[in-house]
Amino acid sequence: MASLAKLAEKLKREKQQAAKLRRQTENKLKAAMSLGRRSSSGLSSLERRIEDSKEKLGEINAEFNQILSRKESIDRLIQAAQERLALETQSKEQAEIDMANADSDAARQSASERIAQITEKIGELESEIKQRESAAQKLVKLIESFKKSKDHTSHQLHKQTKTKPSLINLIKKSKSDSEKLKKQFEIAAKKETAVSKNLTKVTEKLEMILAKKRKAAAKRAAIKRSRKKALTKKKSAAKRKTYAKKTGKKQAKNRSKTKSRR
Repeated sequence: MASLAKLAEKLKREKQQAAKLRRQTENKLKAAMSLGRRSSSGLSSLERRIEDSKEKLGEINAEFNQILSRKESIDRLIQAAQERLALETQSKEQAEIDMANADSDAARQSASERIAQITEKIGELESEIKQRESAAQKLVKLIESFKKSKDHTSHQLHKQTKTKPSLINLIKKSKSDSEKLKKQFEIAAKKETAVSKNLTKVTEKLEMILAKKRKAAAKRAAIKRSRKKALTKKKSAAKRKTYAKKTGKKQAKNRSKTKSRR
């Protein structure tokens, strides 16, 4: 009985320890699996962001190249217009010299007409150069904006690409930890079940012994009550008998006194 009670207490402690270990392992397993899910979700999200960044960078590069081509084209047109302007300026200077050296009205008139035509052409070229230079300045600002956007997107892509290996390693580690913890959890759960079964068996045996003891104690108590009742009954009968004798003697004495008086 005492050894069974000690064994039951020992098994209770073992069950508590096994349950505690199982809960701790289960919590660690849940944490590892949760981390794995978050990391996988994070990796999927990161891969989408990387693809978006690559696509955005491709679009920026395409537009950037188009703007550069437009800028280069405008620069060539400006250069060509400046070269024509230089030629027209020389022609004007020559026409002015010819006008100054003209020896007839017809020659001066011809030179004057040439100067007027050249002056008009120079004005057109200067206006063209001014418009193209204005357009070029706008493109320069746009190019600077695209450069910043390109640098920012490239930096993001580099940062995202650099983050990817660490997430992959985290997923691998989480998977490895989860597999180990699953085995540990299964072992802990089996141990807890085994201890619980042993505790149940010992408790049942202990209950059977206690039930037998309670039954024996109840039987002894019943016998004791029966004996006590019988003894009480016997004493009561003896008391009644004694009382009857006393009553009989008293009555006889009273009858004797009555006769003597007569």
